[in-house]
Amino acid sequence: MLFSQINPFVRYARYLKLDRSSRYDEVIAPDARLFYAIGGYGKIKVGHMTYEMAPHALLLIHSGIPYHIETPLDFADYIAINFDHTRTAAHLNIPIKPESKVNFKESMRTDPRQFEDATPLSGVLYLREIDSIHKNLVRLLGEYTRQLLYHSEKCGHLLAECIADCLRCQQIGQAPNATESSHAVISYVQKHYAEEITNQIVAKAFGYHPNYISALIKRMTGMPLHRYVLHLRLMRAAGLLENTGMSVGEVALAAGFCDIAYFSAYFKKHFGTPPSKYRMG
Repeated sequence: MLFSQINPFVRYARYLKLDRSSRYDEVIAPDARLFYAIGGYGKIKVGHMTYEMAPHALLLIHSGIPYHIETPLDFADYIAINFDHTRTAAHLNIPIKPESKVNFKESMRTDPRQFEDATPLSGVLYLREIDSIHKNLVRLLGEYTRQLLYHSEKCGHLLAECIADCLRCQQIGQAPNATESSHAVISYVQKHYAEEITNQIVAKAFGYHPNYISALIKRMTGMPLHRYVLHLRLMRAAGLLENTGMSVGEVALAAGFCDIAYFSAYFKKHFGTPPSKYRMG
């Protein structure tokens, strides 16, 4: 499946508080597991890998993968969520107990589908630090606990946003200075998209190599620079057509298109209607 098809079903959400007396065996869960560290220090072993869980660390484990929550030296507090990536098995709406490796069968998995374009979700996704999802996870816990109308849908939407943030963080990189410089580059492109702009021009502005800029923008947006700039120009053009009385030619120039015929053809290809008729909608 594609990530665009994700529609999480939260089966169980809670605070998980461990201390030196806590004991867990290695198990396999029929549904996916999310562990987000909020206090103390713990470790979770998945297969042969051990992941350190200091505050703001996150671990996502797909269903059918063995894992072991280790006993902390002092304490470890988590937000823990059992979920499916889709609502196919939403009728199974009570917590499902994990099984030992001996007793687990593949047929027990509630949502075994694999991701084509978000492969970490098909296995294990670990982030040493991501604090941007903390508020949404707390909101999710509140929705799950109160069980008000439409809580399941709201929980799913909140979890989908958290997972998207995790994937974005994993793609962009976790170093704070790298993240800041990446956003600075994107902000520069968003400010200067109506001008002549190339990887070489952006690289010179930041003192980077053009190949680095090319790879960074592709990693941040999923598009090469020229396509990202075209997207920004088209969005600007659409806004001007809707909210001003400017002519098509004036809009094209204001959005960064030098060739009005090219602008009209590309606009029609993207929006399905020529710019001269767009404002009629």
